[in-house]
Amino acid sequence: MEKSLSEQIAYFVKNTKYENLPLELIELIKEALIDYVGVTIAGKEVKNVVDTKEYIKTRTNLKEATIFGCKEQSSVEYTAMINAMASHILDYDDVSWTTIGHPTVVVAPVAFAMAEKYNKTAKDVILAYALGVEVMHKLAQKTMPNISKKGWHTTCVYGVFGAVVAASVLKGSSFEVIINAIGIAASKASGIRSNFGTGTKSYHAGLASFNAIETLYLATYGLNSSVKALEDTDGFIQTYADINLLEDYNLNLGVNWDLLEFGLVFKQYPCCSASHPAADLIKNLTQKYLLEDINIEKIEVGCSLLAPKELICDFPKNALEAKFSMRYAIASMIIYKNLGLEEFTNKKVKEKKVQELMKKIDISIDSEFKKLGFIGTSPTRIKIKTKNIEIEEINYLAKGNPEKKLSEQEIKDKFFQCTKGLENQEKLFNLLKSFEKEKNLLRLLEYIK
Repeated sequence: MEKSLSEQIAYFVKNTKYENLPLELIELIKEALIDYVGVTIAGKEVKNVVDTKEYIKTRTNLKEATIFGCKEQSSVEYTAMINAMASHILDYDDVSWTTIGHPTVVVAPVAFAMAEKYNKTAKDVILAYALGVEVMHKLAQKTMPNISKKGWHTTCVYGVFGAVVAASVLKGSSFEVIINAIGIAASKASGIRSNFGTGTKSYHAGLASFNAIETLYLATYGLNSSVKALEDTDGFIQTYADINLLEDYNLNLGVNWDLLEFGLVFKQYPCCSASHPAADLIKNLTQKYLLEDINIEKIEVGCSLLAPKELICDFPKNALEAKFSMRYAIASMIIYKNLGLEEFTNKKVKEKKVQELMKKIDISIDSEFKKLGFIGTSPTRIKIKTKNIEIEEINYLAKGNPEKKLSEQEIKDKFFQCTKGLENQEKLFNLLKSFEKEKNLLRLLEYIK
């Protein structure tokens, strides 16, 4: 009899060991974990994260796992939630074009929290991450771009499945428990794109992480679900993706690992990736033509189908909204000559010169890029008219993509920027570079406090 999708996932989890992981995959995962730890520590003091952490204190007294960047602990599910929020709040975390979402931000917080609770090794964390991301990405291969087109925030929708797989690996859950947990997770997939530009977007990552752990424990204590919750009539795939019949029921888990085939995008800028090709292009044009805002008469931006759905804040009034604004990314790069952490402050967003320049920027769907469909890479065409010249150039792909990788030094520089002020920066970075050698998480937890 053909295995259901949940059975395929459970079989994959129970039969894949660390030794089965390709070395190239392990190296990519370590790179993702370096990026994750850095952006999590960088985001720990953002108001939405701090406020949510205060709320958590009213809900539980459990001390099971460590909240990154401080000496506090909480229950394993709340720890995963707050760490996920912290790593996503700056929108500096990695991206997958398979989901057009953020895989590490939901899977890694669960993996670290569960590994700490159950005293697991770094290899266990890497395995949990590998299996979790593979599951969410192979599900996405069956259902994208439909789910994104419908307005769902894919990080949360797919993330709950990846996170529950990671949790089940580290808890050593049974075949039956994993099947039930996947089915329950199908009822917890959520997150709507209209909340981009608010603190709730980062909460989507936290929600997926929290839901995953809660789901696994519910299944552990006996709550059951449909073995065909993913593919059955009115199941996850039909309801979320409008696919009524899944022609190919084989997820091919662990065959042509998705991360090795399509890779991850590591961000240069702490904002929505849909603006990154434009930011790269403007950076180059500003340097080449010595562009200044006072000389610019008009900027026309041609973008892809997805960009306007993600960059929903046309004229941002604060730093969080600015992360989802094409206009701000362009204006910042011209006026401040940068688009880093320092540029995402309320004061800089409200600067009169920035607000005036944004009014000179027109954005529309480019006819050429429209033919490419609902893609995540966000190719961008920019036309600039100044008092003296007219410029038109295209950028199809931002730096940080697998085809335009960040250098090892750029990865390290980003990590050190994010962990500025941390006493054990160098030790933490070196530990993560050889993470698979750690027998437990004690040294890592000591370094991130």
